[in-house]
Amino acid sequence: MRKEFITIATLFIAINAGFSQKELNNKSAFSNLIGTYFGQKTPESYPVLFAPEIMNAEQGYHFPIIFSPDLTEAFWKPMEIGNTGLLYSQMIDGKWTTPLRINFSFEKGIGDACFSPDGNRLFFLSFQGQHAGDIERERIWFVERNSSGWSKPTLIDEVINSHPTHWKFSLATNGNLYFTSEIKGVQGEQDIYVAYFVDGKYHSPISVGHAINTDAKEFGAFIAPDESYLIFTRIGDKTEKTDLFISFKNQDGNWTKAINMGPKINSPSHDMIATVSYDGKYLFFISQRERMNGIYWVNTKIIDELKPQEIR
Repeated sequence: MRKEFITIATLFIAINAGFSQKELNNKSAFSNLIGTYFGQKTPESYPVLFAPEIMNAEQGYHFPIIFSPDLTEAFWKPMEIGNTGLLYSQMIDGKWTTPLRINFSFEKGIGDACFSPDGNRLFFLSFQGQHAGDIERERIWFVERNSSGWSKPTLIDEVINSHPTHWKFSLATNGNLYFTSEIKGVQGEQDIYVAYFVDGKYHSPISVGHAINTDAKEFGAFIAPDESYLIFTRIGDKTEKTDLFISFKNQDGNWTKAINMGPKINSPSHDMIATVSYDGKYLFFISQRERMNGIYWVNTKIIDELKPQEIR
């Protein structure tokens, strides 16, 4: 089984909570949320807490809130003991619905969700095995939209699930999948790998290379839809905490040497697990700068500021 980052985040325990969907008792908080991004005042140059009046779980969150490509649906996951599912809310006629707890009937729970670029698939991690007796480890599953909501979960291609993985992954518009691999032979216990999607199927994952992967642990990949940049989390190799790093594709199609995203993003505390909204406007990530695993967001202009001059 994989090792947990106990010093970074509260241990996520996947147990059966006895339901697949359950309405939460916080109707009053959500009844006043109107408009895109829960009607929050949008951030500028420096990160601020996202929706602190409702995103206030005592132990924080396991990954940043994600919104669907059309920005009308949201998934997020508090780090509560016994919380086996994702929270889901939908914007209907401009108003956000009371969240539902969703786990697609998985006894082992689900987490770390990611929409496909067209919004018709929802990918997620789960300890659930396909068969009785399967080794307990995280695997990537997905569900597809249908007339009744979502299909039954399906395991992603075996060439990907042959890799032990943990903590967030991301898809480019062309279907290429970037994820954390813990397969034997990685440089620093965890590395970023990519599985190219060609002719309707995934090819065997490969390392994204030495410009990104080091003797430290690299995990929590977010890939830009056009694969122009990759944001990830690093800890180890002369670092004492998790920081967010970024690498850009140059004109030759190679990754530039990853750089620390700097003091506007990385605080003296842990900063990790980033994602960018599908409209390209906001960077979301987890930070412990003010509270345990708070969700922060900031304008993506910071990404343009970090881009090397030669590829601007």
